[in-house]
Amino acid sequence: MRRINIKIMKWNWGTKLFIWTAAFMIMLIVFAVLMMREEISLVEPDYYPKGQTHQELIDKRRNARSLSEQISLNLDDEVLLLQFPAALEPKSISGNVQLYHVAEQDKDALFELNPDTSGLMRIEVGSLHGRYILKIDWKYLETTYYTEKQVNIP
Repeated sequence: MRRINIKIMKWNWGTKLFIWTAAFMIMLIVFAVLMMREEISLVEPDYYPKGQTHQELIDKRRNARSLSEQISLNLDDEVLLLQFPAALEPKSISGNVQLYHVAEQDKDALFELNPDTSGLMRIEVGSLHGRYILKIDWKYLETTYYTEKQVNIP
């Protein structure tokens, strides 16, 4: 019977250290390349001027919270329904509605406020899908308001 000798290569500590360091560096380079390829869009392209007017936004939110009745939101099929408070005269309401997509800027949508005589506004959202923040920046008579609501459009 023959004996088969298998020689196992033995590495000294310097060789092991070199291999581990090289593997770690290759891993870092791969992660850096993957991170560089990731597209990151700014939340707001003009964030500095918007930051300067932040107090106005705080005042608008306070005005919206002080209303006795808030704007109600319903999603019916492919239509988003916004119901403004009944105490407000619909033809005196002006402003805009922005559907801000959390992940992708190109999926954002902007609409002008035009509620009907009952204070109901319909927004067609058939082509939109995903998680959105509904930003309503509006004015009634001389008072400005701002409301944000989360919307999941299937």
